[in-house]
Amino acid sequence: MSVAILLILMLTLSCFYIVHLIPLFTGQNDDYHVNAKSCKHHVLIVGGAEDDAFLSKIYDGAQAVSGLYDCVVELHVSKTYSDDKTLQKLFDYASFTNPDGIITCIPEDSTTLNLPVNRNGKEIPLITLAQYNPNVPQVAYIGTNYSELGRKIAMESISYLSGSGNLAILSIPEERSPNYSTLMNSLTNTLAGHENIHITMLDTDSSEATGISTESLKRMILSGAVNLFVCLTTEDTIRLAQLITELHKEGKTGIIGFGQGEVLDTYLKKGAITELLSIDSEKIGRTAMKELFDYIRDGYANNYIAADVSISRPDTLKNKTSRSTEK
Repeated sequence: MSVAILLILMLTLSCFYIVHLIPLFTGQNDDYHVNAKSCKHHVLIVGGAEDDAFLSKIYDGAQAVSGLYDCVVELHVSKTYSDDKTLQKLFDYASFTNPDGIITCIPEDSTTLNLPVNRNGKEIPLITLAQYNPNVPQVAYIGTNYSELGRKIAMESISYLSGSGNLAILSIPEERSPNYSTLMNSLTNTLAGHENIHITMLDTDSSEATGISTESLKRMILSGAVNLFVCLTTEDTIRLAQLITELHKEGKTGIIGFGQGEVLDTYLKKGAITELLSIDSEKIGRTAMKELFDYIRDGYANNYIAADVSISRPDTLKNKTSRSTEK
């Protein structure tokens, strides 16, 4: 009798683990359980904690078109920043759940990942985003055209300054972005034809002795020596917008920033940020779904797709908010 009770108890615990703990560990939500039963296909979106905001937008875009492909879309983002280790766990989970395809951000220097395979031992089709990794056999890569991004930043700067003024660019340490030189070459080449725009490069790397201090930035803002700041990262955009707000210089000193998220939208709405350039992540999500299902249906997809750059201003953000409230 005791053996039978023990077996029943072990079976109950196993069922509890499969039904409750695995989804809890991986962040799986209840909607997936409801929808998966009625959908023919299943797609996973996975990535590291540093890509959380980006992948959430990708998920929104993918989810918006999921009905076209009779597909349930599931989002899993690591809760920690330990790079390959957490991403490997997500890939292992993918092999366990056997999806039709995976949309993911893979760090450019990742070389030790074991790619997920389906129940037949074949690699699950991958759509990779943001950073291109030549070591990964992806079905398609959707990334930024950094040359076009640099040109757009330059054109927006020229428009804001009406062809003359003082422009300060907050630079990125080149080792942090392998595409930095492409972006900067395009940016400076486009600005080169405008002799009345005077450019100053500001090193924002606080770990280096040459990095510009917060106090120096404050003095530049207060003196009015710079008409327009250009920020190339989310972090620098937020940092400068905070200083502009603190010094009550909203609308008096221009900022063209880069990135997306609620914090940036708040500063944009207040007028601390003049313009915000970002990659159209929701469109990337929709495009990723199209390429994945083209591959599933036809056996091939576009190898490389350049993501669109979107430009937001305070008025466009307010219009977007009102439209979403009306819905």
